[in-house]
Amino acid sequence: MPNQSSEGNLRQLLGLTQLELAVHLRISRDLLAQVEINRRQLPTPALIRLAPLLTLHSANGGTDKEPPLADVEANSQHPDAAPGLKEVRQRIGQCQNEVDTIRYQLEKLRRQALPLRRRIVVLTPVLAALPPAPTDGSPDPDARDRSWYTDLLADARWQLTRFGAVPQAQLDARIQALDLEIAALQRLLPPAKG
Repeated sequence: MPNQSSEGNLRQLLGLTQLELAVHLRISRDLLAQVEINRRQLPTPALIRLAPLLTLHSANGGTDKEPPLADVEANSQHPDAAPGLKEVRQRIGQCQNEVDTIRYQLEKLRRQALPLRRRIVVLTPVLAALPPAPTDGSPDPDARDRSWYTDLLADARWQLTRFGAVPQAQLDARIQALDLEIAALQRLLPPAKG
């Protein structure tokens, strides 16, 4: 693949589409695509229109330097900041609603897991205390109890894969992530008045 030209690099650094830059340079998008892969040269009028962008980009540190925050980002009172802040507030609300829903789900899982854990704690020693099954071929007087305990323990273990520690930890991790997102978004909002 051919190397990309400085025009293509600049376009990508500024987050422009080929069409957006081509319109500014007053050339076709196809011509710009050819220029970006070094198959064609920019016409002189387009170079003249591109020169200020390249010069300013180089003067501001080029690609190695992180640009400063724009005024609309740094000043929450900027007139153009309001729509962005509205979206931030909406996202905070969405996150808080999701946290509430997940906390409810987590509490529900904890309630469902509790009797299953109790079942395992109680039935495991009871099953272990049963006398061993006869090996001489005679009927096992405890076979029905042994089967019942074994089935209940297997069912509890299976259900804990759906309600137990791992699913609970996954929900807890989602809550923590949303709490972090809420905190980060709240730092974007202007301080509360009064």
